[in-house]
Amino acid sequence: MRILTKTSLYYLLVSFVVFLMGGIAYYTIMQGEIYDEVDDQLFTDKENILAFIRRTNELPHVTSGVTETIVVKEVTNNNPVLEALTDTLIYSSYDEEYIPYRRLTFTTYQKGKAYQYTIMKSVMDFDDLFESTVFAMGWTFLMLLVGLGAVNYSINKYTWRNFYDTLDKIKRYSLSQYGPLQLKPSETTEFQELNTVLQNMTNKIHSDYLNLKEFTENVSHEIQTPLAIVNSKLELFMQSGNLTSTEAKLLEDMHNSVSRLARLNKSLILLTRIENREFKENEDIPMHELLAEQTEQLQEIIEMHGLTVAQTIDQPVQVHMNRGLAEVLVSNLLINAIQHNQPDGVITITLDQEKLCLKNTGEELHEPGSNLFGRFVSGSKRSDSLGIGLALVSRICSVYNMRPNYSFVDGMHVLCIYFNQIPFKK
Repeated sequence: MRILTKTSLYYLLVSFVVFLMGGIAYYTIMQGEIYDEVDDQLFTDKENILAFIRRTNELPHVTSGVTETIVVKEVTNNNPVLEALTDTLIYSSYDEEYIPYRRLTFTTYQKGKAYQYTIMKSVMDFDDLFESTVFAMGWTFLMLLVGLGAVNYSINKYTWRNFYDTLDKIKRYSLSQYGPLQLKPSETTEFQELNTVLQNMTNKIHSDYLNLKEFTENVSHEIQTPLAIVNSKLELFMQSGNLTSTEAKLLEDMHNSVSRLARLNKSLILLTRIENREFKENEDIPMHELLAEQTEQLQEIIEMHGLTVAQTIDQPVQVHMNRGLAEVLVSNLLINAIQHNQPDGVITITLDQEKLCLKNTGEELHEPGSNLFGRFVSGSKRSDSLGIGLALVSRICSVYNMRPNYSFVDGMHVLCIYFNQIPFKK
């Protein structure tokens, strides 16, 4: 949830609670005031009745009206009600509903007899006034709540505009296409401090990136030349006719180690270039044709291992990516299936619009298959395996939003590349 939405919801929630509590308090106070006013009128009528009796020594006339009724009757029991204030409902045939009344009952004596007076005053007018007031206040609170919420959201959105602008530029920031990070100045101290920190941080990161890139390029260039010289000298030395078997074996081991070091250097350089996103030229690659080309190039190695290759390609498949990386991807998958196969084994290749899968026979691994995509991890004990081929595959997949997946099913290693993050189905 965005911070503007969250803060606005919190603000509206607090405002709603405050308005609700204020409404309850207003209702309680107003109801108390209304009943106090009615009770004052009832007690005033009582005092007037008592004053009339004292002055004239006669009972006042009984009155009955729409909003007020006075009833008097002689008390026959021995325990008359001295004074009681209650609420009651009286049915009105005119309004066809029960009307609330406030009732005051008291007893007075006249000529030795006890008389009970009941004064009832309607509170309907006050209730109507109260309902109208509450209704008006409710609409006022509602409009005020909506208005305050809209104003609060607009103010927050205006205040946070520089933050979202900075966030958008950080999302689009790329080391490979570096330019000074231009952030809008802000009048808010915290946002200005954030911009300053981000600018300093990106400048430092880019400086470190350039230094690392230059170091990698220099090292790769400087290492390749002496390795090539050493390799050629060893080949010339191995062609000498006066070597003993022991010397020849030592030279062969040295030649294999140097060749392995050269291949490792090239693979690490390629992996670094992929991670730095240096391959920008993309095109629609026909994967079905590329598979056929790479399989043909490795045909001699396949025949040397006595492997059988079966391909299932339903229709032409186009994948938008760099051609060089596509060749590396397919080549590494095929070489992995060849190297980690068994003699006279099988390789099955399946290609469709959803995925590319290679299956090969072999022994089950003793470690999680997900570890195979790490650097210097090999599923076999072959000395010539660098353990970096599937790491290259994994990095290429991450660049082009693909997903590699490994499983072992029915005695076969299954390595699939899912295009464009299509959900994996077993």
